[in-house]
Amino acid sequence: MNRRRGREPEQFFDHFRRAVARLPAGLIRVMPPASETELAAAAAALGRELPAVYGEFLRSFDGADLFHETVLVAGVGAGAPVRLAELAQPGDRPDELTFAVAAAGERYALDGDGRVVRYDAGADERALAGSAFGPWLDATVAREQVLYGPDGEYAPDVFDPSGEEVTPVVALRQAERALKQDPGAAGAAHARGVALRRLGRLAAAVGALKEATALDPENPWPWFDLGRVALEDEQRAEATAAFRRAAELDPGPEGARLLAWATRAAAPHEAAALRALALARDPGLLEALRRAVAAAAEDDDPDERAEAAALLEAIAPGEVVVPRRRLPIVRESAAPPPPPARPRRPHPAAPPRSGGRRRGA
Repeated sequence: MNRRRGREPEQFFDHFRRAVARLPAGLIRVMPPASETELAAAAAALGRELPAVYGEFLRSFDGADLFHETVLVAGVGAGAPVRLAELAQPGDRPDELTFAVAAAGERYALDGDGRVVRYDAGADERALAGSAFGPWLDATVAREQVLYGPDGEYAPDVFDPSGEEVTPVVALRQAERALKQDPGAAGAAHARGVALRRLGRLAAAVGALKEATALDPENPWPWFDLGRVALEDEQRAEATAAFRRAAELDPGPEGARLLAWATRAAAPHEAAALRALALARDPGLLEALRRAVAAAAEDDDPDERAEAAALLEAIAPGEVVVPRRRLPIVRESAAPPPPPARPRRPHPAAPPRSGGRRRGA
């Protein structure tokens, strides 16, 4: 049987092989090939055949550790960085196979069409991460490689002063490198749009996020970020439509928050109907927004407070929330406070996410 379909073993996953050889030692660790016996045992344990392209990968590398456990690609033998059977979840879709896990807990699966989908940790939110296994693998390497220098350590100036988030310039470079390897990666297009927004390039961000919604139309979060950017760019009709679409795709209480965003963006003649839809979706929305405004004020977070107050104004025009006053802290000892801890560099095993955080409220 010709498992390589006419290609020699050294030509299969050629881009990945070159990256393994070229990058500093330890950034990509690959395991020896899985045996046919191990592959057959894994298929029997899962009760299904392994996807052909993933089986070919395992015949070359029985799993891989990408960039200090940023992503672990599962194998089937005893030496794999994580075993394929360990990634199986009780609620997994029957047409999907979870094959990788990220440091932050995201899981990656091959769907019935051979695409790579991502599930966030502890959530059922599903996003299109790659057009196929091979392009996803190359895009993942290209994205993470941007963070490292030739010595295998983090490159200078890739993180913001807090050390917890990649700078927008670097995040944009990561997204564009990933899209070069996999133009169908909706997640990379989404990350590119978020990075462009952080850089203040709103028109370009709208274009990137429209690309993400076209690639992954059933995912509400590219629609949500498209709405945010369009609203900031004074494209109110575009923003309203994007928020409404996001709310349609998220039928739960979170969808009510998205309708609040749509209400905020809408023209006056549309706002009343959207306000009613939001409150019908979640009768507790008004109180939740009041609490959000008060909490942001108490936390002295002006950006969060302004955002929450704008949503509250959209749902309850004219209402103002007065934050509770904090009581002064009385110290039991006159001893001086300890000096601030020295900032620490993020550990390679859990690098910061590059796409920016989601905010649906």
